[in-house]
Amino acid sequence: MNQECKTTELEAQPIVGIRTTVVMSEIGKAMGTLFGEVHGYIQQNGGTPAGMPVAIYHSAPSATVDVECAIPVAAAMTGAGRVRSGELPAGKAATVTHVGPYDDLPQAWSALTEWIESQGLEAAAAPWEVYVTDPGAEPDQSKWRTDIFFPVR
Repeated sequence: MNQECKTTELEAQPIVGIRTTVVMSEIGKAMGTLFGEVHGYIQQNGGTPAGMPVAIYHSAPSATVDVECAIPVAAAMTGAGRVRSGELPAGKAATVTHVGPYDDLPQAWSALTEWIESQGLEAAAAPWEVYVTDPGAEPDQSKWRTDIFFPVR
């Protein structure tokens, strides 16, 4: 699998999301539920989604992972309950695009982290995945696109 890694400059992006700790074997199911809850919150509170769902990884995956399931919004919103407002940070990020099943994402992550190290870069903030393809609209997993962003300095 050939992964093309590069750096890009990002603008800050307001988000709303739910942060929780998930057992890795349950992450797909948990994400579906959490993204649904966040999307409902945005709709009920007059917000406008401004991008595809994002998973921000606040810890390295092991048996569990500290993950925030969020959706970009057109303008900052106030959170309530377990839904928090925040933003994806502006600045330099290393990035790679993965096309294929989510089960193959660890290879893309490995390629990106090895590339970051080879370029002499350091992690600057929590990395995230953007689920560009909606699995509900595209059943063929070989066509699913996921963009990975890792803020660096």
